[in-house]
Amino acid sequence: MKLSIISEIGINHNGDFRLIEELVRQSKSGGADFAKFQLYDSVRVFGDESRKKNEFTFNQVKDIKDICDTYGIEFFASVFDEEKLQWCLDLNVKNFKVASRTLVKEPDLFEKIIKTGINSYVSLGMWKEDLLLSTLPNVFYFNCISKYPTSINYLSEHQYYSYDNRVVGLSDHGYGISNCLYHIALGANVIEKHFTLNKSSQGNDHIGSMDLKELCDLRRMGDEILICRNKTKELKRIP
Repeated sequence: MKLSIISEIGINHNGDFRLIEELVRQSKSGGADFAKFQLYDSVRVFGDESRKKNEFTFNQVKDIKDICDTYGIEFFASVFDEEKLQWCLDLNVKNFKVASRTLVKEPDLFEKIIKTGINSYVSLGMWKEDLLLSTLPNVFYFNCISKYPTSINYLSEHQYYSYDNRVVGLSDHGYGISNCLYHIALGANVIEKHFTLNKSSQGNDHIGSMDLKELCDLRRMGDEILICRNKTKELKRIP
């Protein structure tokens, strides 16, 4: 079993393609397997144009995928409407991320995404039910807290789903990488975390993101924890 790391570039690029390429390059350099972007219409998702600068055209998404291909890291996307879903299908994207707000607020879009048959990884941050919504073989779930950023005190009080063949990973918004490493020890095989070039940059996402050093540490220590986890037999109880 290999640990997969998703570098969530999200909106930390601020619409600047120079930043996009450097974020992708450093994600690959730090050991991430995927570079993930958010594809949305600001008015539809947020009700205004506050994040319009982070929107992409189809050709820009194609360019981003080409950048990822050049650096040897797989392009990954959260799609927030049917148009962006079709863009990714046209570009032969191999994986989808489904935000918890899509799962809860737009179940029709969620159904359309998972019925493509493409592997879909679904965050459970806003999901409050005990049963998971879909058991299709291409649908997997991430533990998540939908709070940016998240204090370690809040993380430690949160209830998580146990890791099994459906819940496979963690989408983390906490400070640092401690929570990620803890969840790898618990059984997570996929870690998604926001990535930034500078934590002091303006915007809520940067401070809860990992930088290059933390990504390198996550790759090294996460792999080591996975080796220990895979080799450790059931713990013995002293009578």
